[in-house]
Amino acid sequence: MHEPRNHTIDARGLKIHYLEWGDREDEPLLLIHGFLDHARSWAPFVECLQRRAGRSLWIVAPDCRGHGDSGWVGAGGYYHFPDYLLDLDSLIGSLGVSSVALLGHSMGGTISFLYAGTFPRRVRKLVLVEGIGPIGLNFSDAPPRMENWIAEMKALKRKEPREYATLEDAAARLRKGNPRLKRDFALQLAAWGMKQNENGKWAWKFDPLHRTMAPQPFYSGQAMAFYRRIECPVLIIRGKESRQAPRPDMQQRLEAIPNRSLAEINDAGHMIHHDNPDALAARVLEFLEGD
Repeated sequence: MHEPRNHTIDARGLKIHYLEWGDREDEPLLLIHGFLDHARSWAPFVECLQRRAGRSLWIVAPDCRGHGDSGWVGAGGYYHFPDYLLDLDSLIGSLGVSSVALLGHSMGGTISFLYAGTFPRRVRKLVLVEGIGPIGLNFSDAPPRMENWIAEMKALKRKEPREYATLEDAAARLRKGNPRLKRDFALQLAAWGMKQNENGKWAWKFDPLHRTMAPQPFYSGQAMAFYRRIECPVLIIRGKESRQAPRPDMQQRLEAIPNRSLAEINDAGHMIHHDNPDALAARVLEFLEGD
């Protein structure tokens, strides 16, 4: 498979980096990564998808702001879901297309369904990979969460970023979090997702600000208002061995999505695109090419 092409766009003064595979024909498939992940993480999945399709699919994968090679918000800024949606809308606008197929993993799934609910006619197909949204909270959870966020923001100034002596050390940490991850790919993920500091040590490219708990709770009732506005077919995929915390209101969320189908990928946990990219590609391609 050919190496992806690198591009950037300007989103209100912030650099958003994205990767592009294939020929600019028909409609693109946009891949939105999860929390503390990056666009290069999709490489095995894209390779499997292109091979199974037998043609050069147009695929675009951005680094969400504060991740990968995209810019950080800087002093005084923070990261909120509306910011991610605005970046995604800016990217789609720059591609010059009227509609897209959208696939999001985990946090990227939340970004994707919020976008599809905001602009129903711009999304032709939607795939949510372990990405039906965080656990819903109550209004009463908001004040203590805000208090905790302020405390974390103050403490962040005193914390040193995590550093690793070698890329191999960082890859070993990735494999500890996901034992299914193959050693060579873990090392490649570390090489793509890290930068070497002046002291010779390695740190992740994502903004350490992401390690604080967001001040705004996730409300299921609000999310379901977005679900109900989605007009396109939606495929919801989970890993059979995923340990993601169950959503007590999962059935209620699913029922809010009018045109939905469900799939489960064997031999995969939360990081399905790492654990079993070929099985994921097969199911996604079937969905994208179906009526």
